[in-house]
Amino acid sequence: MEPTLTIRSSSGEYPIWVGANIRKQAGMLLKDILSGKSKVLIVTDRKVGSAYLTEVSEAFAPFLPVETAVLPAGEETKSFTQYENLPTKALEKGLDRQSIIVALGGGVIGDIAGFMAATYMRGIPFIQMPTTLLAHDSSVGGKTGINHPLGKNMVGAFHQPKAVLYDTNTLLTLPDEEWRSGFAEMIKHAYISNQEFVELLKKKVQSISDLKSDQIKDLLTRSIQVKADIVQDDEKESGVRGYLNFGHTLGHAIEKT
Repeated sequence: MEPTLTIRSSSGEYPIWVGANIRKQAGMLLKDILSGKSKVLIVTDRKVGSAYLTEVSEAFAPFLPVETAVLPAGEETKSFTQYENLPTKALEKGLDRQSIIVALGGGVIGDIAGFMAATYMRGIPFIQMPTTLLAHDSSVGGKTGINHPLGKNMVGAFHQPKAVLYDTNTLLTLPDEEWRSGFAEMIKHAYISNQEFVELLKKKVQSISDLKSDQIKDLLTRSIQVKADIVQDDEKESGVRGYLNFGHTLGHAIEKT
């Protein structure tokens, strides 16, 4: 199965796969990336882990020894305490510089697992396996980090994943409010991209049920491509990547009140 998209940035390039049930083919799709690695640590949260951790672990098992770390669900997980737990777990399980991290979950797990990968033994590779619609934004572009009591995402690093594996079937268990949050991110990408994409979303999506259809792969691919184009031009947010913060600054301020 060929990648759906390829991201190219100053740090290198990586593939993105988008499709139904591809979590069960994770090891096979990623076998070239896994080649020469010593171990994989799958980081997830309790909610996602109860649904998908066993089968994702089984998908990697023929290729590498698999370790797992299950964190609490929720934004509070992006903390110094939970971050410290991950290197401790990795050291206890014998992960070395040839190991690889898999972030299985939404944006919170992608952020904290990616930051752990960026800092463990001065940086090891990681793979994003997003399970929410909203994470189609956060899983691409290499922003990783945790929150500080004085601000959201104040501690982090730019650390691009080696691949993104986006199984659209994991979205089917999401509540409608999560679909709305993810669709808002699509709308953002459309408005900072072009009017054609805006009109396409207006035409194709009249309700949440319109998103929960076979067209989700195409809409996700279109939305991810918008971010990919910007990241390729400005990986470290020194210019146009700032457009991707459209709505986020105000949103974060509302969250704090």
